[in-house]
Formats: sequence, C-alpha cells, structure tokens
Amino acid sequence: MEPVAKLLADLVAIPSMNPMGRKRDGAQYSEKNIADFIGSYLKRNAIDIEVYDIAPGRPNVMAFVDVKAQDSLLLEAHMDTVHADNMSIDPFSPVIRDEKLYGRGSCDTKGSLAAFCHSVISLIQSGQKLRFNIVFLFVSDEEYRFGGAQAAAKKGLRASFGITGEPTSLSIIRAHKGVTRLKIRTKGLAAHSAYPERGKNAIYRMAPVVERLERLAKELSNHKPNPLLGPPSLSVGVIEGGQAVNTVPDECWIDVDRRSIPGETTESILESIKASLNGLTGAQMDPPYLSVAGMDVRQDLPIVKLLSQSVKEVTGSVQIEAAPYATDAGIYNSIGIPTVVFGPGNIAEAHTHAEFIELKQLEQSVLILQRLIAA
Repeated sequence: MEPVAKLLADLVAIPSMNPMGRKRDGAQYSEKNIADFIGSYLKRNAIDIEVYDIAPGRPNVMAFVDVKAQDSLLLEAHMDTVHADNMSIDPFSPVIRDEKLYGRGSCDTKGSLAAFCHSVISLIQSGQKLRFNIVFLFVSDEEYRFGGAQAAAKKGLRASFGITGEPTSLSIIRAHKGVTRLKIRTKGLAAHSAYPERGKNAIYRMAPVVERLERLAKELSNHKPNPLLGPPSLSVGVIEGGQAVNTVPDECWIDVDRRSIPGETTESILESIKASLNGLTGAQMDPPYLSVAGMDVRQDLPIVKLLSQSVKEVTGSVQIEAAPYATDAGIYNSIGIPTVVFGPGNIAEAHTHAEFIELKQLEQSVLILQRLIAA
C-alpha cells in the first residue's frame, strides 16, 4: 500500500463509533483509542500535540506546526464514525479491492484525516518549506452533537482559514445548511397489556406528533428556496419507547433533525415545531441538544482561491458547490475562521453497509493539499 493508504487502513482498524445518544458503551463506542493512535503518530513525527477530553473518554487531538508564517491553516476532521450494525463487510478489517479501501469510516471521514496528516508530514520529511503554520484538529462527537468542534471553539481556537475534511469527491463546498436537533417526548402510564384500559399508551400519544411533523416537513419542502441551498427540511430519525411487549408503554421519544437555511434562527425553528404540535396533549419538547448555523464562504476569499488553484492543477478542473448537509465548518465560520469543506470520497458511500473510498481520490487529495501547503 501507499503510505497514506496504510495510514488510513490503520485508522479504519480502530473502532471509534459514536453512541449517538443511545445506551452503547465500551472502547468501540469512544474516540479514545483512535486519539491515542493519532497522538502517538504525530509525536513520532516530531509534531507537538495537545489532547483534552470534551466528555469522559472522548478527547480532541490538536497539533501544531509553527513555521513562523504570517497565516495559519486549520486542517480539521472528525474521528468518530456512525455505528457498524448490519454491515455487509467486516467494518474494522480494512481490505483493498478494485482500487477501493473498504471499512467503516474509510470515507467518512478517516480518509480526510489520513490525507491531512500524510500531506504535511511528508512535506516536512522532504525538507520542503511550508507556506502556512498548520493547526491540526481531530475532534470527537461530530456525528451526533458536533461536540468536539464546539469545545474547540470555546477553548479559543484560532486560525487564518481552514478546511474541514469530509467526503466531497474533491469538490469544494463553500456553503451548507445548518442543523438543529431535539427530542420530543410523550408520557403515559404503565400497565399490564392484558388490561390496557388501566394504562395510558405513550406510543399512541406519539403517533399524532409524528403525523403533525410529517405535515410540517411537507410544508417546509414548499418553502421559498435559498438560491444555493434550496428549502429547509425536517426529518424524524429515531423513535423509541416501551419496555416489553406485554407492558403498556409509559414513555416514548423521537429524535427530530431540522436542516436550516440562512435567515432562520434557533428560536424561529423551535417556534414552528411548537406551533405544529398546538392542541396535542402530553407532548413535551426538550431543549435542542444541537443547533449549528450553516455557512456561506465568499468565493473571493484566499482559502477558496488557493484551494481551487491546487485542485485544478491536480485534477484539471474544480467544482465549487453548496451542500444540504451540515459540518463542523459552520462552527468555525461562526467564530471568524473562514472554513470550506473538502476531501476525498463520495458522500453517497458514507454510512453505508459497505463503506469504501477510492484510493485514486485519496492519493489526489494528498497532492492537492501538498500544492496548497508547500511554499
């Protein structure tokens, strides 16, 4: 394998699944082991690191390469992955087949992480002078709460501009939607299912809530679209309730994912959801556990222009696009670090039962980053 592919294979072999707010624990549902690996890898290559927990057993890894340049470039990727339930491949035994590397996280987004590390380290080892100081940031809990990025922002993260690594097929994403996530709960009264009239079924109480939210989602799809991002959207992604089939459930909850466009606020989003549930009894909205604004980076900013030039030099053309999803880049832009989204891999392969990344894109991403970073 090429060195960057070997590094990626090593990363994929370390499970770092996000528990996603569910009752899943153990080393596989933590970023600690992969953070230890990355930290050791960087230290072996004489790069200073800082590791700090955002929650017990869930660290961020920061690293710094100071070449006394005027500008600093943030290279950020998340270490966590979605779960590996029901995958059709062995998720943590990476294999290469047909010029593709398979495994959970290979595309989203350990490919970007490997490309960032290898690009910088190989330049340093070759004696090449760097154009920018480098700030590496590898975060926990992107898939659920964006917790690592928010912790880094609160800690005082600074850079002149940045790249958030995600599978963009080497396109540059300069604008994307925001996201607000919250739980809605219904309460009931437990009883033996042989006497359902003695209880109150929380799942039945949730049914009209879901119906109202489906109606709201259809209304949002007809909302006046943003020229770059289209209309806002809403989806109910998880429903859970009850203890056993022979017990009337006393609690049910759903997870709501609301994608926003510029001009919407957390307050306006919550008000529209609350209004859609008007008149229903027993439904309670939790405060959002995530609310991140979207981003829109101007095309004339240095990070867009410089990265575009590097992509074009390697691939022959460049695509600058907008995306319907949300990333950590929204947080960095909100604290004044102009950040675009870029990386190897196709977003269509992320979270799939046979996740993979094309090695050609992985290797091209290294060449692109080296052209960007080298003086």
